[in-house]
Amino acid sequence: MKWVWGRALHVNLTDRDSTIIEIPQTVYKLLHGGRALADLLLYHLSGEDVDPLSGENPLIISPGLLTGTGLSTASKTIIAARSPLTGFAGRSAVGAKLGPQIRYAGYDAIIITGKLDEPGVLVVDGEGVRVDLAKDLWGLTVGETTKRLREKYKGYNYCTIGPAGENLSKISLIDCEGRQAGRTGLGAVMGSKKLKAVVVRGRRRPKQGNPEGMRRLIVEWARKVPSTRSSKALVEYGTPLVVSLTEPQGVLPSLNWKRSTLSWCPDREGARQSYIEVGKRNRVTRNPCIHCNRPCSQVIEVENPLTGERTLYDGPEYELVYSLGTNLGFCNPMDAARLSLLADELGFDGISLGTTLSWLLEAVEKGVVPAEKVSEYKGLGWGSLEALARLTYDMAYRRTEIASLLADGALEAAKSLGGGELVVHVKGLGLPAYDARGMKGMALGYAVASRGGDHLTSGMYSIELGGKLWIYENVDPLKYEGKPSMVRAMENLFAAYDNLGVCKFSRRELPPEELAKAVEAALGIPTGPEDVLLAGERTITLERLLNLRWGLDPNRDDTLPPRLTKDPISDGPRRGERVDPERLEEMKREYYMLRGWDPESGRPYRETLTILGLDKLLEPGLLRGSSA
Repeated sequence: MKWVWGRALHVNLTDRDSTIIEIPQTVYKLLHGGRALADLLLYHLSGEDVDPLSGENPLIISPGLLTGTGLSTASKTIIAARSPLTGFAGRSAVGAKLGPQIRYAGYDAIIITGKLDEPGVLVVDGEGVRVDLAKDLWGLTVGETTKRLREKYKGYNYCTIGPAGENLSKISLIDCEGRQAGRTGLGAVMGSKKLKAVVVRGRRRPKQGNPEGMRRLIVEWARKVPSTRSSKALVEYGTPLVVSLTEPQGVLPSLNWKRSTLSWCPDREGARQSYIEVGKRNRVTRNPCIHCNRPCSQVIEVENPLTGERTLYDGPEYELVYSLGTNLGFCNPMDAARLSLLADELGFDGISLGTTLSWLLEAVEKGVVPAEKVSEYKGLGWGSLEALARLTYDMAYRRTEIASLLADGALEAAKSLGGGELVVHVKGLGLPAYDARGMKGMALGYAVASRGGDHLTSGMYSIELGGKLWIYENVDPLKYEGKPSMVRAMENLFAAYDNLGVCKFSRRELPPEELAKAVEAALGIPTGPEDVLLAGERTITLERLLNLRWGLDPNRDDTLPPRLTKDPISDGPRRGERVDPERLEEMKREYYMLRGWDPESGRPYRETLTILGLDKLLEPGLLRGSSA
């Protein structure tokens, strides 16, 4: 088997030593790489009671199988660990230059365990593995750290954390040179290890199974990916273009999901257009992910809300114009951009930050959280940029009592302050920018997603907003019928993209048939679209096993918050819609059965593991270690 090395680098920071984990070829045949490989490593290397912020929690960096090939949009790397925010399987995909460097360094993944006594940087290159002391970097913002890393480690690529991660905020992220592994609080895992950065340089490119076939696919994908109408629109507008679909359809969450359009803005039409065109109107340049010739990146000049300094900023993305824009009461998307810039510099997951702040604003508005609790943030309320910016800064450094509570997310803060019924989340992870009350497949997708409130596990929004995608046409977003089978199929497909490292925005141009051709060219083994989708199905079941190990209760955790099941949409074309709890339970049972899981416990049957071939991959002793 070509392209893969069959080994992962395991670094124990406590002992300052490293070993090689040997990975059997059958793993790549069944799982391919990326997300699924990270899940398998987590399964074998972490225990039932592992504390997410302990040295025993492995932090895994796993490039997608096709990352580094040069194929268009094959840029993604998975970073994974047990999440300190949810307690379940945590992961985030990032278009990082770090991924190809890991592969060129001779590894299919890096596993980091243990803890340093003082801040350090993990360095991996052709000369070996070492830890450099980094007291001078601790406390610096992401931008300041990146500048220092570029000066000291020329020719390397890297990921780092900001002050939020250092201070163990459960909603902190890992930054990879301006691309963020945002969700599930992985910055805190890195911070708990006193690891400020990981820098990698590789010089060995593995051989491919069919180099000529790969060269042909590189040319074909480079032509195909940017040629479609949707790709051209994405390049022109960036991801805020999605506002043109969600706002008119009445599924753009606003004001902590009290509203689902921009009707609360004095000029709804003007606000909508401003949000759609925020990137196009203000773009200075573009900053594509590695190996992407369909750049959705919109680099704009924006003002830091605390210092007033103007700087170039890559964004904001659609999710952030929601979480740090409409959901906080801003009618001007540039206010969302300013707050997004601050979030990135401090190292916060922008979605979780926004859903935490919006919860606080409603909780104060309703008197659940007494006003005196936030009295030091004068003027705090909907659309209060300055006060929200100061609070965000204090959250990163845990400078005040309320800021420290909020730094661990809305659900954690509500345990101390009350108002848990106002938290819009699944499994503790704040929901992204699609109001599932008006999209019943998205509702099920949220409820059963392995990492919690997540749109990218099922991607059902991509069907329900437009009515068609892949094998589906004329899909009614308000119908419950047929959605369990769609969610299952879409989860398999989206997991396949994560396993291969291909951007999910290529879902229209690169269906499973195209993905299979690339896998065959890379590995040199016969591969069909069914193999790609089966690897995705194995991924979902593997993550279910991880979550069950870590205490998942399907009745408690595979569910939706009261805002979606009790409170109907208050405005717009889908006014009155909510998610019927009984219908949700029916969908869940059907989904479990389609997956080969017990409909009562949500636990995969033993026969299912055998049919998928997972039983062999889960046997103790599958992975063998040796000295690096």
